[in-house]
Amino acid sequence: PMKEKSTGILFPKLCNGFSLAGMGVRYKYGFVQVYAVGSYFDSNASIALRGSSKDAIEKVLLDPMYPRTIRIVMARNLSIQKFTDALNESLEPRMKGEDLEKLDEFRKLNPAVDLIKGAEMELTIRGDTLLYKNATGAVGMIRSAVFTRALCDVYYGKDAVSPTHKESVLEGILNL
Repeated sequence: PMKEKSTGILFPKLCNGFSLAGMGVRYKYGFVQVYAVGSYFDSNASIALRGSSKDAIEKVLLDPMYPRTIRIVMARNLSIQKFTDALNESLEPRMKGEDLEKLDEFRKLNPAVDLIKGAEMELTIRGDTLLYKNATGAVGMIRSAVFTRALCDVYYGKDAVSPTHKESVLEGILNL
């Protein structure tokens, strides 16, 4: 496994058949570590991107047609309400008024149990489909290109929720 340096949280090199491209931390208020996040991509994506510019790689990261898994590991205890509210607040403006009912669908995929330090969630994006494994291990699905595109923007866009994660992925995706 690889260790995310700020939190010490370990990430396996493989997740759902994808290879670890990079890791980082989601901070709140600039210093409170909320969770560590790692991104996993198909190693074929790495081969296709060799020699590409940073802009070209960013376009790929923003395109949900390139399958990936985003693995989140909690660095602290947090209510599930706060977790889903924060993610939905990041997603909603990026969805530009479309498919907003998917935010409620996402909320309902999480059981009403609070997240503890070390709890893990996996978001696997394939085109218009999100397969979501919640902290209790249950898997649910959301089908919406608007939702998956917004989710990619949350983690890889200009205002990514974890800039350290995005930078790590931009560097690491070429070395899968």
